[in-house]
Amino acid sequence: MNDLRTFLHGLPAFERFNERQLDNLLAQLRLKDFEPGHRIVVQDSQGPALYIIVSGTVEVTRHETIGGEEQEAYDARDGEVIGLLSLVSNMPSPETCTAKTKVVAAELTPERYHALYLLAPAVGHQLQYMVAVQLARDLQQKNKALRKGLAQLKPASLLERLFG
Repeated sequence: MNDLRTFLHGLPAFERFNERQLDNLLAQLRLKDFEPGHRIVVQDSQGPALYIIVSGTVEVTRHETIGGEEQEAYDARDGEVIGLLSLVSNMPSPETCTAKTKVVAAELTPERYHALYLLAPAVGHQLQYMVAVQLARDLQQKNKALRKGLAQLKPASLLERLFG
């Protein structure tokens, strides 16, 4: 666990926390292994947990339900967080996260998050902030997709037809 403590303390999201706060976080985390091809989080389903990738690569994909577009996939690697919205009750994941390689991740279930929040409120607040940022990002993407979908539905104005 000392290696995990050092790893977490080196991440920007957790670097400001003292030893006691990190101990409380570590007490709530469980290391999990995932084989290549395993779907860790599935889009439009409630995620099982938040995962901090300790080692390995996870492919993150998102199929936009409005307009049916696939967004460009990206890889999440060591130190990145996936499944963040699983900490919010009844919040389906906006993306699918699939292990590309063997992945080791520190898992924080919603139940353990609530316990952590009571033991180390500052860490809980940091995670809440991360959720808020993720929700804002997702809202911006939905808004962009809606605008694009509406633009495709409405007929072009005379000016748009003349000047493209």
